[in-house]
Amino acid sequence: MRDESIIITESYSDLCRPKMYASSILGTRKYQQDSYAYIETDQGCLAMVCDGMGGLEGGERASALAIDTVFRDYLKEMPLKNAAHFLYREAVKADNRVYNLTDRNGKLLGAGTTMVGAYIQGNYITWVSVGDSKIYIIRNNAMHTVVREHNYRQMLNERLQNGTISPEKYRSEVVRGDALTSFIGIGDLKLIEINRKPFELIEGDVIVLCSDGLYKALKETQILAIIRDNYFDYKRAAKILTDTALRYSPKGQDNTTVVLIDYSSGVPGLYDY
Repeated sequence: MRDESIIITESYSDLCRPKMYASSILGTRKYQQDSYAYIETDQGCLAMVCDGMGGLEGGERASALAIDTVFRDYLKEMPLKNAAHFLYREAVKADNRVYNLTDRNGKLLGAGTTMVGAYIQGNYITWVSVGDSKIYIIRNNAMHTVVREHNYRQMLNERLQNGTISPEKYRSEVVRGDALTSFIGIGDLKLIEINRKPFELIEGDVIVLCSDGLYKALKETQILAIIRDNYFDYKRAAKILTDTALRYSPKGQDNTTVVLIDYSSGVPGLYDY
């Protein structure tokens, strides 16, 4: 990976220090394969959500191991001088560790996990994504997706747009669209999405990290409305998001995890929501 990121050295201002809130539910599944973690310090903040795959033992271990890998190294190295380089390196490292997970008999588990993470230092954010979990930034009452879904549907869409696949072929293949084309544990990980130039945040931004259980159950307009209606209580907003996802999926709800990062001063009347 070429070093193209900007080194950020500013400390938090008194006005905008990120504050993080999370909610995670089992849904109607028998076991929890989502893992998440976040840490806030004067030197920066890091949040991450991972959605494991591979059954009870595999998925749970994969997502937990990916989180453990990144946060152990972060605690050793913070504050980060080059966030993009760190996140890229950690994704590769986590991929290797998850790929080599074995069962009690020493056989490879074949487990995997998605990964989305966001690091904020000063008023800049750097993110990483592998798989189909998502990162949104809410600004000026609009919700923006900043990462792609790394799945077969996304690949087919790109091929259809550039004319390398026919509409007929697209329709026959898109039924397998949810199959992931990149995930932690795939081995020799190639597709890692990182914004190498940090993105500048402004007062009032809200960053959303979530597993697919959220956005497959709720429309983006619903997610935005819940966050907007609870913008002075994001802890409550996170809980309402997961509860609503469960309520809107009577036939079965996946594990669902959401982390909200409030980049604001918390001053009443400051935002036009």
